[in-house]
Amino acid sequence: MKLPIYIPELPGQKYSCHGCGACCRDFTVQLTPLDLQKLDEQGWREQLGQEYVVQFRGHSWLKQTDDGACVFLGDNGLCKVHAQFGLQAKPLACQFFPFMLSPNVRDTHVGISFACGSVAASKGAPLQTHRLDVRRMAELLPASAPMPVKLQGKLIASEAEVAIIETALDAWLSKQHISPATRYQGFAWLVTSLLQANLQNMRGEKLRLLVSTLTNAVEQELPLLDWPPPPPRAWTLLRQAVFTRIEDPKIGDLLKRGKVASVLGQLLRSRKWSSGRGISPKTAGFGAVDFARFDTTFGVFANECAGHARIPMTTNITEPAHLPNAHASPVILANQDIAAMDDLLQRWIRSSILGGRAWGSGLYGLPIDQGLGLILVNLLAALWLARFHAAGRGEQRVSLLDLQVAVGRVDRTSGRAVWLATPGERLRVKWLSHSDSLRLLARALV
Repeated sequence: MKLPIYIPELPGQKYSCHGCGACCRDFTVQLTPLDLQKLDEQGWREQLGQEYVVQFRGHSWLKQTDDGACVFLGDNGLCKVHAQFGLQAKPLACQFFPFMLSPNVRDTHVGISFACGSVAASKGAPLQTHRLDVRRMAELLPASAPMPVKLQGKLIASEAEVAIIETALDAWLSKQHISPATRYQGFAWLVTSLLQANLQNMRGEKLRLLVSTLTNAVEQELPLLDWPPPPPRAWTLLRQAVFTRIEDPKIGDLLKRGKVASVLGQLLRSRKWSSGRGISPKTAGFGAVDFARFDTTFGVFANECAGHARIPMTTNITEPAHLPNAHASPVILANQDIAAMDDLLQRWIRSSILGGRAWGSGLYGLPIDQGLGLILVNLLAALWLARFHAAGRGEQRVSLLDLQVAVGRVDRTSGRAVWLATPGERLRVKWLSHSDSLRLLARALV
């Protein structure tokens, strides 16, 4: 029996494909046996005059050109398969994007990837209008056993317990009477509290009381906490997390260089990012940037750098008491820019939680607490990358464009990059949470 489709109610989030072709230049597409059969029957080897499939580690993938574009991407920026045979003739992964399905024992949640520019900009039709298309594509997927959601460790969560956490976090992220800085610092504090709690004895009504107490207390609790600068190790671990989310190995390059050279190159790039010194390795969408320039930029909502006193956002002009450098000028950030960036982050994190991409089958089978920790690290990585992207443009302040680029690069890996499910990534999240560095980094970056 097919599970019912659940598309989250997010009136502010819209999507329609605008044919920009960005996903065809960015993603490596794995092919199913049915995909291979359809493409073969369409006669593409003869039409293209070349092979369109490449084999890598026991799987078939769409071949990419030297610049990373799909072999089927036309000069007009449109898919040749779609143009000649229609949407349903394309590989299933191409049809699905930017939607992502996360089946659990109750239903199939529908998430949406912010690696798509139309999603990030919320351009197009309401999500609910795509229900029939999503259902059609879901019917084509191989049948698999639904994955129960775990609360913590191997502890299976009830449907009511999942709803408790979904509802409470979404209500906090939806609050409009608080500043963006408070919203994301509060989210970091809530996630850290859940990561540090022993939930084994907090089941059912006890879990409801715990979550209700935390969400009701967060606004009063934040001003009472100590806010030292994040320790150097926290920044190092965050840069490592950034690297794992923007590293983009291409199959063609891996085959040309060989395994040893590829692994060595990745190791050297990882160490460079961890050090945070000198010029960064060139990365898709970011180029090479002097790490020192990051310290000349301001937080996403025009607050000053880590460890400095916070200035209330009561006007359009933020004048930090301690500028990042002696020659820095005041940063002017219009209210509409703040609202647009806040809207983007709210839509992204809320759709991740409500769309099943924050734990369970949508996020490597992680339990709720670990999944939320990874989602929070995703948020921090995007905030860091937005400042880094602004620094690469020679700017002191983050623009909506910088944040859109950062969110897109981070979200394209979430749930699909296998290295984010490794024990090393989980240990990174664990250290950041138990050292209380997650909330300190959130304070420094917003």
